[in-house]
Amino acid sequence: MLAEERRFRIREILSMRRTVAAAELCEMLGATPITIRRDLAALEAQGVLVRSHGGATSRMSSTNFQPAYEMLLRSHSKEKEAIARRAVDLIADGDTVFLESSTTVFELACLLAQRNRVTVVTNSPSIVCELQQSAGITVLCTGGDLQKDTFYLSGDWARHSLSEIRVDKAVIGVSAIDPSYGISTSRQAEAQIKRLILKAAKTRIALVDHTKFGSQGFAYVCPATDVDVLVTDSGTEPHYIEQLREAKVEVLVADVK
Repeated sequence: MLAEERRFRIREILSMRRTVAAAELCEMLGATPITIRRDLAALEAQGVLVRSHGGATSRMSSTNFQPAYEMLLRSHSKEKEAIARRAVDLIADGDTVFLESSTTVFELACLLAQRNRVTVVTNSPSIVCELQQSAGITVLCTGGDLQKDTFYLSGDWARHSLSEIRVDKAVIGVSAIDPSYGISTSRQAEAQIKRLILKAAKTRIALVDHTKFGSQGFAYVCPATDVDVLVTDSGTEPHYIEQLREAKVEVLVADVK
């Protein structure tokens, strides 16, 4: 694991837990104590954390943590690929589907390239580029204000586009989910877009890797029960899956090998 990705993972862990022991980080990241001490020193210099004896305490707001798109794309890539493979069968030839701008949803878009008679509506420039040469897919883009760090189109144009469409299925990414609280994200503009995406769809699908469970973001999106199908990976703790199924959400679990 490269230093940049390892330090991102530490930031991610601290966004969900205020404190963490260095020994835990060594085990979770497969790194030596010397390497972890070096990483913590670098992150302390950036103002991310405060080192303490045997670990570190976060100086970040967990509700506002939003890593850059390129780092998200590299993070937990095996889980995202497995989730996408599990979810691809939910999209059939002839469907009109909204694919939200999300790194996990992008993995799904890559698997749809050979489908026929599928119409994809998206607010993701990355998905537009990925599917632009797919003969069997019609691609429509919402337009809107580009959030450059996350490649996410939002704002008035995106909201107006979404208010005027109806799709068979919508697939969203989730950055924070607590089954009892609901789905949330770090930005209000993104939360507004997610609500409109879900409202426009007959069937609502969420792709969520195991690291997103048990956390709450700044901006509330909706109850977890507003999703019809949730696809996650085998690293998700069973009690979260049980809670969702008891709430009548269909949960599909992708095995990460």
